[in-house]
Amino acid sequence: MVALLFTLTLFYLGLLFWLGFGLRRPGNTAFGRLPLDRRLLPGVNGNEQQTTDDARRMMPTMALIVCAKNEERRLPRFLRALVRQQYPADKLEICLVDDRSRDRTGEIIEAFVAAHSNAASLRIDDTVPGFAPKKRAIDAAIRRTSGEIILLTDADAEPGPLWIHEMARAFKPQVVMVCGYSPYFPRQNFWQKILALEYFSHAAVAAGGSGIGRPLTGVGSNLAYRRDAYFRIGGFDGIAHWISGDDDLLLHKMRKAQIGEIGYAAHPAAHAPVRPPASWKEFHAQRTRYASKSLHYAPALTLSLALIYLLNLSIGAGIVAIFFAGGKFFIPTAAILLLKAFNEYLYLRRAAKLFGEEKLLAVFPIAALLHPFYVVYFAARGQFAKFSWRGEKFTARQNAEMAEAVVS
Repeated sequence: MVALLFTLTLFYLGLLFWLGFGLRRPGNTAFGRLPLDRRLLPGVNGNEQQTTDDARRMMPTMALIVCAKNEERRLPRFLRALVRQQYPADKLEICLVDDRSRDRTGEIIEAFVAAHSNAASLRIDDTVPGFAPKKRAIDAAIRRTSGEIILLTDADAEPGPLWIHEMARAFKPQVVMVCGYSPYFPRQNFWQKILALEYFSHAAVAAGGSGIGRPLTGVGSNLAYRRDAYFRIGGFDGIAHWISGDDDLLLHKMRKAQIGEIGYAAHPAAHAPVRPPASWKEFHAQRTRYASKSLHYAPALTLSLALIYLLNLSIGAGIVAIFFAGGKFFIPTAAILLLKAFNEYLYLRRAAKLFGEEKLLAVFPIAALLHPFYVVYFAARGQFAKFSWRGEKFTARQNAEMAEAVVS
């Protein structure tokens, strides 16, 4: 048993070492803290400052898509952040989707569209069997717009004024998709800081994977891809049934198609902050939804996740056994936990410097102790339990039964 535990640990440390190469390799995209090119910066809402004609011609046309459902409380704040974006208005197309809202979301969208000539609205009133609501909303908006780069975020995001500029700048000729980071804000109490660190760890893994040409995950609140690439891979065909996965499943499909590179825009100016879950219930449902498709990735990734699960299950069982079976489990369990945590800290510290998130590491010791139990609980729960999403209830089994075979 101890030998198996150390074997799993060595596998995990090897995986961190492998991903670490990705953090050390800026690659050929806007990965990392690249200096801003001030010649490319227009004024707010396209009011020119010092942007040259040549620089303007280099800037791609962007189609910003935001799907909102019952977001009347958060949408105005996002729209204020959108108005502050420093990207030419004639290069930016905005599509705001009202996805079956029952509050004032539609009214807020229409008022914004009336005041901005480069914005349009789209209303969805029903659902289609076999097509997850958010994927359907995104697909409908993509077909309604014409920008060469599709840029996605959520209605509760609050990106800085250079967000669109930095995401656009990541699209070198060979790049077809760019993932970005959506940090949790605010971080006013201890648990919000724990959640922020946990969410950042996903971004750190995504950045490392992108750096070595094996992107693993992304978030729909900060994601961009070329329009022609989306249609070349058939859009959401084959993954449309999954309730979630408009981000990571599409990313895996894009990677498998091998039609170009997938980069990561880690520069702090490219961040699109989102609010953390407001309650345990919301957090519980969100993480269960995330975990609901974990057994349906490509075989290599699924196997890796299973081995990581076994490692955390062993550590969690060892910690519990210390209290019920005497001290014989203390030394091996403590040794594995410390070895795991130390290497995780080294990896996250390197990533934190890249993202400008060094302050998050202050809560790492507590997070490292909780992490094994967190992984075991949600990974198991995601396969069987119900979860809520936008007021609707689903299960992983329903996902699997409805879905076509996911491209592996």
